Amino acid sequence: MAEIRETHVERDADGNVVDRRVVVDRPKKKGGFGFGMLLGVVLVAGAIIAFAYSQGSFQQAGVEADQAQSQIEAQTETVAENAGDAVETAGDQVERATN
Repeated sequence: MAEIRETHVERDADGNVVDRRVVVDRPKKKGGFGFGMLLGVVLVAGAIIAFAYSQGSFQQAGVEADQAQSQIEAQTETVAENAGDAVETAGDQVERATN
């Protein structure tokens, strides 16, 4: 929107110009598209987080992470034991071969 300029002229009884004033009205700037978009994204993100929290999604994710961690620990322990057994067997075979 463009600015609005008004000129106010005061005249005396004979019609002569006594005073002249120029009034400029500038429209106030409002938040643009970017501000509205940012506000909308924040509101949607907040709604998603609130919904996930109310449905227990965060708790379920924690439970699944704990289960996955315990499975990985068990598998790692098994792999370490198997590797140790393989090294021991290889050492025994080398000992037999050298005797």
